[in-house]
Amino acid sequence: MKLKLSPGKFFKALFSLSIFLTGLGLLYANWMPQVLNAYHFLMMIGFLILVTSIVHIILIKVSEGKPQKFIRVFMVATMLKLILYFVFILTMAFLYRGQAAGLLIGFLVLYLLYTTLEVYFLIKHLNSQST
Repeated sequence: MKLKLSPGKFFKALFSLSIFLTGLGLLYANWMPQVLNAYHFLMMIGFLILVTSIVHIILIKVSEGKPQKFIRVFMVATMLKLILYFVFILTMAFLYRGQAAGLLIGFLVLYLLYTTLEVYFLIKHLNSQST
């Protein structure tokens, strides 16, 4: 018997994480406004939500085919995500040079959290398919 993992669980977790991080980010931005601007933080979260959602949907659809195809698409998607993230954060750092350090550190933390969430749900989805 195959157990289907609902993509709704991923999006609920993504939404919950985003709300939590938005709250923490806004508190931090109010506490240390010279380090991190609330608008820039919200822009980073929005960008990460968009990219993570699109890539997750693509990977879930591809995972139902051949495993070799999933591996190739996963590697290409990861490479494209990293390039896209690199361009995004470099653009942000050049546009807002006074807050570049805060932007880079904030983006690194957000990247690690969103990537961990995505990989966790991909592993759960792939394990549920193999049983």
